[in-house]
Amino acid sequence: MIIDNDIQAVAEIGVRLIDDAYLAWLAAETDSELALRAWSADLSGSRSGAYSAYRAALDREEAAARDLERLSELARTCNFVLSGHGNSAEGVS
Repeated sequence: MIIDNDIQAVAEIGVRLIDDAYLAWLAAETDSELALRAWSADLSGSRSGAYSAYRAALDREEAAARDLERLSELARTCNFVLSGHGNSAEGVS
């Protein structure tokens, strides 16, 4: 049987994970934006390399967004517990 302190600790870990996922997405979004600007400003004729860099950055952003979305779904239970509504193992699903 999981005791209340363990549930609280797991909930706090879940919230930290979603915070980390948000920061990872934010960094990937920034990288994607910078790569897009570099591609659009590239007048040197090597636009295909700049485009490839942009596509790679965009792929990383999309992957980070998927991770954030999945963790957001899982974090609902953590937020429920931390708000004081779930103080027993029965309240966590």
